[in-house]
Amino acid sequence: MYSPSELFAGFDAARVGSYVDTLDAQTYLATRVDNSTRAGVTRALHDHAITVARDELLVGRTVMAVMGGHGRSRSEDAYRVVATLSARLTKSGVLMASGGGPGIMEATHLGALCGEGGLADALKLLSTLPVFPHGMSALVPKGSDHFDLSLVAALHQWQVPAFELVDSIPPVERGISLAIPTWFYGHEPPTPFATHIAKYFHNAIREDGLLAIAGDGIIYAPGSAGTIQEIFQDAAQNHYESFGRFSPMVFLDIDEHWSRRFPVENILRPLFGDERYARWVLITTDPDEVFNFLTQ
Repeated sequence: MYSPSELFAGFDAARVGSYVDTLDAQTYLATRVDNSTRAGVTRALHDHAITVARDELLVGRTVMAVMGGHGRSRSEDAYRVVATLSARLTKSGVLMASGGGPGIMEATHLGALCGEGGLADALKLLSTLPVFPHGMSALVPKGSDHFDLSLVAALHQWQVPAFELVDSIPPVERGISLAIPTWFYGHEPPTPFATHIAKYFHNAIREDGLLAIAGDGIIYAPGSAGTIQEIFQDAAQNHYESFGRFSPMVFLDIDEHWSRRFPVENILRPLFGDERYARWVLITTDPDEVFNFLTQ
C-alpha cells in the first residue's frame, strides 16, 4: 500500500500549487486523460496488488470502519464525535478504516492518529480551515489535460493544517489506520492522517472491499446519498452473511439524522428480522453506547 509520504512527496506547505507535483495528483490527472486499453489493464493489475497488500495488513486484526458525509466541517459536532470514538477504539486495539477522503472520513483517521490526549489541540489547529473547498469536482476541468490552478490554491490552503499536524507528531507516536480512497474521486485527495493508504482506480472494487473488511462493525455518521448507498450495500452483505458473519451496524443519530430524516429502522428491522436487528443494529446519540456496543 501507499504511505502519505509516498503519495504526497513534493508537497510543500510554503509553495502554493505544489500538490500538482505529487504522485497522487499526477495519477489522478492520468486517469482523466488516458483511458486506453493498456492503461486499463495496468490499473486492474495495480488494484489487485493493492488488495493483496491490504489483506496482508488485516491478518489477525479487529477491523471497524466509519462512513459519513465528505462535506462535514472540521468544526462540526459530528466530526469531533467521530474523531473521539476512533481514538478510543484505536486505543482498545481496533484498526480503524474509512474511505480516506475529507469530512467524516478524515475525522476517523485524525482520532486514530493522535489519540484522545492530542485531539483538542488537533481540532483547534484544523478549525483554522474547517471546510473542504467548494467546486473541487472541477479540479481537472472536463475535457482538459491540466489542473485549475485557482482550485489547486484553495485546496492547498485546506491541506496545509493537516500536513502541519502530521509533521508535529513523531512517527513512533502515530496511531495506525487504514484509508481506502479512489482516484475515481481524485478531486478529493486522501487524508495524510492515515498511516496506510490502499488507493484504488476502480471505485466499485474499493467500495465493496471497504465494507467487506469491516467485519467487526461499521459506524454510520450523518451522510447523504453516498452513505445511504453504503448502508444498503452493507445490509445486503449482512442479510446474506456474504463473508460468513453479520457485521454490526451502528448509526450515530446526531440531529436525528437516522431516526427522522432517513429512518433506517423502517427498512432494516423487517429485512433482518427482530432478533438479528436487536443483536446487531444500534441507533443512538451516545458515543459511550457506541463504544460499548462495538467492543462488547
